[in-house]
Amino acid sequence: MYFEHWVYSVAIAIFIYTIYRKKECLYIIAGSAYAPDIDVIADKIFKKINITVLVYEQPIKHGDFHNILVMVIYAILVALLLNMINIKIKDSFILANIGFAAHLFEDALVFNPGYRFFWPVSDQIFGIGIIDYNNNKDLFGIANTEILIIGIILVISSLIIKHLSDKRLNQRKR
Repeated sequence: MYFEHWVYSVAIAIFIYTIYRKKECLYIIAGSAYAPDIDVIADKIFKKINITVLVYEQPIKHGDFHNILVMVIYAILVALLLNMINIKIKDSFILANIGFAAHLFEDALVFNPGYRFFWPVSDQIFGIGIIDYNNNKDLFGIANTEILIIGIILVISSLIIKHLSDKRLNQRKR
């Protein structure tokens, strides 16, 4: 779902930009949409430096970072790092959370069962599974067409909303 995450996060970033009017929206949200998948390589990195991290008494596996605790920790780190380049802590914290949450929401829509999204508050595995992803990458082996079409519709809808909002703002300025 790597390409699909990018499309959905761009749609959300355009919509958030329409409201928030911060130019860094797109970069922070789109970049943060990939953050939960760091768990794919985390165990390998920890093993290389001789550290064993266990989640539920097992080495880190995909899905272990797909939760609100990691989302908040990630957003705090991003906010502190981006503050060094003069992006307000509050702005980057909010935008990083939005991007990360977009990833979690997309996964919840596609997978049933999904992941422990609300851990540590709840141990329950959630997922809606509206679209049957089933790892079916039928668009040149990079994306699921059904999920991608919905994402493209969301991008177009966000662009229309942004255009209408910009038009309205320009009318007010006159």
